[in-house]
Amino acid sequence: MRSLYRKLLEVEIRHDYFLLPAAGTNYTGDFDISALIDISPSLETAKLMRDHKMIFKTTRTGFTIHVQAEAISTAPVYATLIDIDPAMSLSFYWTLRDKRFINFTNHRLIETGKKIYYFSNRSGSLEGGVTYLNNAIPSFGTPYPGETDYHLGDIIRQGGQTLELIEMLASTIGFTATQWQTINTAITNYINPADRLTPQSVFYHHRRANISPGEFISYNILNADAVPVDLGFVNGTSLPQSEYRAPLNAADNVNNTLNLSHLKSGKYSIQIAELGGTTTETFYLLDSSIQPELFAVSEFFISVATLPFQFVTKNAGIKRWIVDDPAKVFLLRFRNRLTKWRYLNQDQSLFHQAPTPRPLTKTFSNYSIVVGGSTINLPDPSVDPVFPEIDGATALLKNIHSQIFLIK
Repeated sequence: MRSLYRKLLEVEIRHDYFLLPAAGTNYTGDFDISALIDISPSLETAKLMRDHKMIFKTTRTGFTIHVQAEAISTAPVYATLIDIDPAMSLSFYWTLRDKRFINFTNHRLIETGKKIYYFSNRSGSLEGGVTYLNNAIPSFGTPYPGETDYHLGDIIRQGGQTLELIEMLASTIGFTATQWQTINTAITNYINPADRLTPQSVFYHHRRANISPGEFISYNILNADAVPVDLGFVNGTSLPQSEYRAPLNAADNVNNTLNLSHLKSGKYSIQIAELGGTTTETFYLLDSSIQPELFAVSEFFISVATLPFQFVTKNAGIKRWIVDDPAKVFLLRFRNRLTKWRYLNQDQSLFHQAPTPRPLTKTFSNYSIVVGGSTINLPDPSVDPVFPEIDGATALLKNIHSQIFLIK
């Protein structure tokens, strides 16, 4: 049998900032996502890939994973040379090379708590026959997780189109067209706030007011497969970490810390059972001392719920793992940021403001205005500065400005 490396999967990352103005999805010749974002396997994944004869390679548009495989003579298919554990998952960490990336990307400048992007072939969505690693953008009326309203920059689907909120806040009840700007006349499954996940250090802190002194509190942690994991014992004792009793004195707050350093990095859910009920929180466990400044994680599971997101399948007859042919391609697409363009004179007086927010683009957008009966072209703003405007009463993001000083 002939052995060679076959493509296991490919991830294609697009960004509308680099999209050319012509119809279609053609990008500027200098578009190279590897110049903007560094993507590399986690330490655990790097070892797994070595053990399973896999190779990770970055490309100008994303990355690929290849696996050593051999042709099966009984059928025109390829099987992995090394048998795969169905419980295996592969994790890849993203860090920003270009710190301006946030400036020209639709990305919340204000959000509750620190978060990272989380992409997975389990949480991914299918749109127009294309497999995305991110969650589907919601239809109008469906809020983003943990929220009751929409915030400036949020993207939704409505009437077969993709829209972005251009006001500070909008209700999920009663669609008001003037609050939204159409950014695509078809549904485009952009990366969105539903893809944000809290990164968790190896020490999980549970702190709150002591409402019921002496109550018993229990903790249950589930891994990405929804299987409970052993929390072990409190360091230096025989007391299980999964149990805690609130202080008897009401003046002493509930203050408990779980040590999760024995767990491998990955997506987990913690269930905290208290007298007031059970609360659940999902997070991505990560030792920040090993991987600081994380921007995103992409994970690939061998066992997934839906067929479109599988990339290798075990053949029950020959008991071998068969590589998809052609290899699965997963897509991620970033939306470029909308800002209010303000053209200022050198004395900072306003010369002109675009009537509606405009997207920041790599290529000149041909923005022009009429002055004294003549049409003049105005320059596009730089992506280096963006100027957020915060509402004083609500502390919410009200506007995002791009300012351009004109030289007379």
